[in-house]
Amino acid sequence: MAATTVATTMTPASNKSGQTATARQFKITDIPNTMRKLNWPVAADLMAHWFNGKPWPNESGGMDDAVKRHEAFAPAEYIEESIVKMSWVLGFERANTAFKQLKANWNSPLGTDLIKQRLRKAFSNSAPGCYPLAFNGVASAAEKFGYSNNKVVEFEQTGADDVNELRAALANFNLRVIAEGSVVVTGKSIVFTPSKIGFYIEDAYDFNDGIALFSQVLGYWNFDKLITDPAVGFKTNAKLAAEMNSVVAESTYKQVTGQQSPQQKEEAIRRYRELEGKHYMLVQNSDFRDYRDKNKKGGDFRVYSDILYETVSVAPIEVLSK
Repeated sequence: MAATTVATTMTPASNKSGQTATARQFKITDIPNTMRKLNWPVAADLMAHWFNGKPWPNESGGMDDAVKRHEAFAPAEYIEESIVKMSWVLGFERANTAFKQLKANWNSPLGTDLIKQRLRKAFSNSAPGCYPLAFNGVASAAEKFGYSNNKVVEFEQTGADDVNELRAALANFNLRVIAEGSVVVTGKSIVFTPSKIGFYIEDAYDFNDGIALFSQVLGYWNFDKLITDPAVGFKTNAKLAAEMNSVVAESTYKQVTGQQSPQQKEEAIRRYRELEGKHYMLVQNSDFRDYRDKNKKGGDFRVYSDILYETVSVAPIEVLSK
């Protein structure tokens, strides 16, 4: 625990040992608690999961590049699919708009081609017969098979975009759709009859900056609030510092002139602590990487939501050549 020491100017001159006022400094591990105060429980749970995780077994400790690029599947210990629910996601207008667009185009020509590719890969070596294609609500299982279509949901990271829990929890993420139904394999074809489609979220929860020159700013945080505008955060801290200096100056004057009572001294120390507790910490992606390097804790992970299903009635999809 870091502490701010207030001595000399807030201590009677006759007290050579001095007294201190300690104010707990805000740390990045406090962010989940601030998120809960902001009524952002999903964002808080995701970040707490990161802090409770362990680094990846590589030099950086971050998510493996192949997994990040979707060229390899994340190990089970680096997958989380119980926190994010589609019912929560669709409570945000931006996500709901993307959902409606994806729902209207899930079996577009490109989407249908993807379905055929997935079917050919999964069933080309299967014996003739009828097979169910279902993922039982498990998004990671759907992801392994392969989604049918995708819509990217994005936030402007450097501008004055919406400040809400969806952005704090996931920022930019993928909204996927898959189809379930029955598959009939014959000697000449694979025929898939969809009975329902499912929607889920896929994202990488990490603090990687890639090749960016500067680490991404995640806002100014304190124990109670978040300021997303760096200029406002800087000015707010400057104002708090001025108020703290004023408290110290007034206390010093009263000590020197003998006008400060023990009660006034305690009040000055209390006020200093209060102001210090309101100080905002500028948080960047690099702060989380530094935390991981120092503490050997903090695990990047792949995020999946549950699957939201809707029934459909469409023509069968046939793959003529196995």
